[in-house]
Formats: sequence, C-alpha cells, structure tokens
Amino acid sequence: MKRYIIFGAIIVLIVAALIFYISLNKTKKGPTGELFTVKRGNVTHFTEQTGIIKAQVGAIVKVGTRATGTLVDLKYQVGDSVKKGELIARIDDREVQANIRNAEAQIEEANKDLEAKKAQHDYSATNYEREKRLLEKDFTTKDAVDKARTVKNVDAAQVELSKAKVKEVEEKLKALQVSLSYTKIFAPISGYVSAVGTQEGETVVSGLSAGILITIIDPAKLEMWIYVDETDIGRVKPGLKTEHWVDTYKNKRFSGKISRIYPQPEVKENIVYYLAIVKIDPEDTRFLKPEMTTHVRIIIEEKTNVLIVPNGAIRFEGGKNIVYVKINGKTERREVMPGTRNDTFTEIISGLTSGEGIIFSAKKVPSGIKK
Repeated sequence: MKRYIIFGAIIVLIVAALIFYISLNKTKKGPTGELFTVKRGNVTHFTEQTGIIKAQVGAIVKVGTRATGTLVDLKYQVGDSVKKGELIARIDDREVQANIRNAEAQIEEANKDLEAKKAQHDYSATNYEREKRLLEKDFTTKDAVDKARTVKNVDAAQVELSKAKVKEVEEKLKALQVSLSYTKIFAPISGYVSAVGTQEGETVVSGLSAGILITIIDPAKLEMWIYVDETDIGRVKPGLKTEHWVDTYKNKRFSGKISRIYPQPEVKENIVYYLAIVKIDPEDTRFLKPEMTTHVRIIIEEKTNVLIVPNGAIRFEGGKNIVYVKINGKTERREVMPGTRNDTFTEIISGLTSGEGIIFSAKKVPSGIKK
C-alpha cells in the first residue's frame, strides 16, 4: 500500500513540475499575438460631440406684405427655388391705381389754381407799385396805396396757400405710389421657399399674421451648433478644426473650424452643455439641411511624423506602460512613454525605435498597421 502512495505522490510532483515549467517558459516568451512594425505616422486626438445644423441669422426671411387686398398672383410654392429680386406675389392694386389717378387730377387742378393765384398776385403787385408812383405825384391818395398793398399781400398769401395745396397733393401721390409698390412683392434674398402662408384669392391684411406670404431660406448661410459637454469644454477653443458627418451621408466627411463659443450654458436632462459654433462651407450646403443632427469630432491635437503603435500593444503592468518587443525570435518586455492617442494609434515618445517589431494582442488588425 505504501508503494502505491509513494508512486502516486511522485506522479503528482512530476505533473506539478511540468505545469510550473510550462508556465515559466510561457512567461519568458511573453504574450502571443500579431507582430507589427513600429513606424512613423500621424496621430490625431479628438473629442466626439453631437451637433445640429442651424440657419444663420438672416438666412431665414419671412416675406410679408404692407398692402391690404386680394392676392391675385403667387408664383412660388414650397420647395421652389427663387432668386433675389424676382417677383414673388402680386396683390390687387385697382383701388390704389384709382386713388393715384385721382391724386394726379387733384395735382393738375391745384397747379392751375396756383397759376391763377400767381397771376392775380402779379397784377396786385404791379398795381401797388403804380399807386406808389402816383402818390409821389399826388395823383392818388395814401388810402388807395394802402388798399393796393393790402390786396397784394392777400394775393401773396393765396399763392403760398396754393403752393402748400400742390405740395400736399404731391405728397399724397408719393404715398400712393409707395402703397402701389407694396402690391408687388419681390424676393429679398436668394434661396428656396420653405413655407407658404396664403394662397391666391385670399385676402391679406397688412400688419396681421396673414400678411406673411412665404418664408425663404438661404441654404448657403448655415452653421453648426455643437453641444460640448462641460467635461470637455476646457479643451475646446475657437480655431480648432472639426470633422462631422450626418446619418444620411455616413460615408461623406465634412470639415470646418470653430468660430466662437457661447458662454451661456444649456442644460439638457441635467447635463450642462456649451455651444460651439462652426460656419458651414457653402459647398457643403448642397447636402446639409437645417435641423440635421451631426456627429462631430473636434480635433484637439494633431501630431505628424511621430512613432506610432496600435493602442492594444501598450499594457499597464506594475504601474508602468509596457510593450513586448520581438527580437531574434525572443520577446522582450520594455517600458515606454506614450504621448497623444486616438481611437487606433498611440504616439510613443520614448522606449522604441522605428522598425522594431512589437506584439499586438488584438484579434483584429487596425487599419493602416503592417503585420
């Protein structure tokens, strides 16, 4: 029985020694995985945020009317393209035209009356001068001269009244001509029609909500509002580059630059955000529309021509950043100092040289890395 016990103990010791040897040998070899070559490249560090496309101030114009009447012609509907200066709509102007003709007739009558008053004044002024000369020769009386002067002054006042009447009617005509211009509405900007507030045959009333005929959007004047989380706003500043895309064009990337950051925060679902504004390139407005949600990368830092390794190649062991270098078939454990990092690569400041092979344990090789 002792013989079996001793034999079993020996077998257990042999197995334990074998396991220890295999484990020790594996440790010496280091981790297994794919082999990659350390090389130089670019590393871009960014923060990901959510944004929304908005129209700039002045990009949306609600075209109204200052005339009251029946809308007799509306040339555009939602989605139509319109150019600045084109006739959009026309309001019935027959009443205004009638008032203009009436005012023109009044001006003509007032001018005739003015001419008559001027002629009367000229006669009374001449008579006054004649009476004064006759008085010097004692051919008339002082009372006659005073009477002639009074008539001259009255006629002069009548001339001024007639002039005022002519001016009054002329100003009335100018006002009517302005009112006539209100019956034709022209596009103040170029763009496309986003809303129509009324239809042909309806009566529009100046000053009321019905006076808004159509709304025009200038698609070339767009901007992006980026909602930057309060934890990231300290790294974001005007001038930083951005890369953004929308769900409808997932494979198309748009670029921009932060122009300003609003100091006033916005709170959504108890999370504090700050608005960073990016002007949209007019070329990109062919694809981007107001209120589209954007996925944004704000470029915090860019490094070019630096040593890079895949993120998965760096391990944190014993409080140090470690990589495993393959040298002549053996694996060497080496401490490195990492720098800028993105979603694929990490910059190596010290600890490696270009051309060295390192062990990368990820199953999937990141794009751009050579085995």
